Amino acid sequence: MYKGVLGFGLVSIPIQLYKAFDEERIEMHWVHTACGTRVRYQKICPVCEMVLGPEDMTKAVPLPDGRYVPLTVESESIADVDHTITILNFHPLQDVDPAFYQQSYWVKPQAGGHKPYRLLVETMDSVGQVALAQMMLRSKSRLAVVRPFNHAVLMLHGMHYPESLRAEGAEIGGPSVTISDAERDMAVRLIEQMTGPFIPEQYPNQERQRLLEEIERLMPSARTPTLPRQASEEVMDLMAQLRESVVRKTKTGQNVS
Repeated sequence: MYKGVLGFGLVSIPIQLYKAFDEERIEMHWVHTACGTRVRYQKICPVCEMVLGPEDMTKAVPLPDGRYVPLTVESESIADVDHTITILNFHPLQDVDPAFYQQSYWVKPQAGGHKPYRLLVETMDSVGQVALAQMMLRSKSRLAVVRPFNHAVLMLHGMHYPESLRAEGAEIGGPSVTISDAERDMAVRLIEQMTGPFIPEQYPNQERQRLLEEIERLMPSARTPTLPRQASEEVMDLMAQLRESVVRKTKTGQNVS
């Protein structure tokens, strides 16, 4: 999905990014209960009372007073399309708060990049550091963390910018309270009893599995959508045109052009 270069000082590693996780959601559509046909959505201008196509619309930024600032294609594409992932600094992994993480990607070396790729993986792994990088993704500037995964490959995590963090979250915990030593010791003991190695396979998505089982149970009741009326009307229009052509040909005795 993304081909570029991972810049490490003067070293350039040709790489490709792949999504590290599949979407866990099961695709669903709204259908008309009566006939089982998928519902379609149209973009409509309520003032002009007309259905709009892509060529009729442009992105715009809303203002507090209700007005909109329309963006041109040029202003939407201000961001550079450079595909260089530039490593800015290295940090201990524990210094990077997971709250900033977004989508995860596998980083795969391309032709000529295997050796420097392995060097970066093994070096970061041995010193316990991760790389903070700057990149362009979908024409937007992004921060990212590049880190070793399972001592063998690199994984990249897109990150939120710090100004995106909502400030009110800092006040949610409320004022400090007095906690006795006995309460603290009991809490520590409970945490120790519940502590163990993190094995992701022990925590499957049970909700998704239940939904898949329900879909399997309902499979015999699956319905074939009704042919959209528009298609039927097109067939009727074609028949009408053919009949009209035959009538004209009969009247004129000439070929229909």
